[in-house]
Amino acid sequence: MLLAQVAMCVLEVMFFVGLVGSAVVVLISFVEDGIELFGKDEPPESRA
Repeated sequence: MLLAQVAMCVLEVMFFVGLVGSAVVVLISFVEDGIELFGKDEPPESRA
């Protein structure tokens, strides 16, 4: 029974660490998309 309780605690910690990691990725993506959307337009590259 003790092993099951330790395993549940470990899984809880892993779940919340994954949740925080996902939130960080979403925030970084949101910021980068905002910069790309509202940033200064670059001139198109000429094709030779």
